[in-house]
Amino acid sequence: MREPQLTHVHERHLEERCDYRRISHMSRRITERKVRLDGTHVEFDCEPLLIEPGRRAILRYEIDRDRPIANTDLVVPKGAVTIAHYWMDRDYNVYHWASEGRTLGYYCNVAEPLELSDDLVSYLDLVVGVLIRPTGASQVLDEDELPADLDPRFRQLIARALEQLADPRPLSREIEEESRRYLTRGSVPPS
Repeated sequence: MREPQLTHVHERHLEERCDYRRISHMSRRITERKVRLDGTHVEFDCEPLLIEPGRRAILRYEIDRDRPIANTDLVVPKGAVTIAHYWMDRDYNVYHWASEGRTLGYYCNVAEPLELSDDLVSYLDLVVGVLIRPTGASQVLDEDELPADLDPRFRQLIARALEQLADPRPLSREIEEESRRYLTRGSVPPS
């Protein structure tokens, strides 16, 4: 069931009342930690746009160099913006890539959420990704890179995520709507 969308006025009211929903300020930073199956990890310094500890987060990251997406013709250019969406109750997170006001694509990392707090968003990257084009076309990536001895629990999680992402249109609409708040007005939510 999809959570009803609240306006930022309501979000501020909730924040004041119960410290449940927090809206970032330009000076704050948050770490995104991608943990790989082999235990290594990579971290990114991001701007928090929306943090609901233990539930969901939206972060912003500016691409620092051209990034070709393996096995596709997509190159996310330097200066493009990633609006990253994370949930504790979904088997994936989504990077919404945009440049000069237009969507380049949505990249869904099949992942197990690990932690979502005020200063850290951490997930276990399960290798498989789904690239969704602005046209609605989707492409499953990197399934061939899964280790043969992958824990059956992770195989089930991947299968469940791919089933959830089989029709990307509802997710694309949800992400586009949520991201537009931040892409059109910078990092400060509209009043």
